[in-house]
Amino acid sequence: MNQLLASLRRIVSYAMPLTRRVKTAYSGTVEITMDHGHKTLDTAHANYSYGSLQRVLRYGLQFTQPETAKQVLVLGLGGGSVVEVLRKTPAFKGDITAVELDPVIVQIADEEFNVRSDETLHIVCADAFAWVPTAPEQSFDLIIIDLFLDLTLPTGLSSGSFWEHIARVVQPNGRVLFNSLTANSVLIDQQPADSYWAQHGFEVKEVEVELLNLLYILRRVA
Repeated sequence: MNQLLASLRRIVSYAMPLTRRVKTAYSGTVEITMDHGHKTLDTAHANYSYGSLQRVLRYGLQFTQPETAKQVLVLGLGGGSVVEVLRKTPAFKGDITAVELDPVIVQIADEEFNVRSDETLHIVCADAFAWVPTAPEQSFDLIIIDLFLDLTLPTGLSSGSFWEHIARVVQPNGRVLFNSLTANSVLIDQQPADSYWAQHGFEVKEVEVELLNLLYILRRVA
């Protein structure tokens, strides 16, 4: 019956978009919209998964050599579109650990987008800023940071302590893809982020995408 209803919804979506709204504790009301057979997850002002955000992260990942990554850390799962991008990357066979703050978003990823823990994906429902300090040293060769609450970057991203732990858990020559906004200058301990990273062992590349997103690609200098 569930499969039949899903098929009917997909057919109807070609005539009119179908939207389901869900309240969350952290991101307000989110919308799961099916339009022409394609689902997206959105907040009031931003795409969370499977729309423009997926295009942004797909583009940014081109600079991180994801096909060579064996252990990937994703901070901010959303609906799981970055997991889909990684799994569709030719030659990618790595394991993914995804940390998501909101249990409702974890449930949406499972029920609406079939993204759930399995043999190669471990989903942790936790605060990334509390979880990262517990991760083992040099445990990841690729880290993707996409921590938004609607269009707001959490204040924890401005803490040098957080980035010290990122530097600790990423392997030498490992890469970090950090998604931010062009309208917001990122400061870390009151210092411009690119200067801070350079002083703490990272090479930094900036890539502007779709006039809104500013991606930072960091490489941990061996």
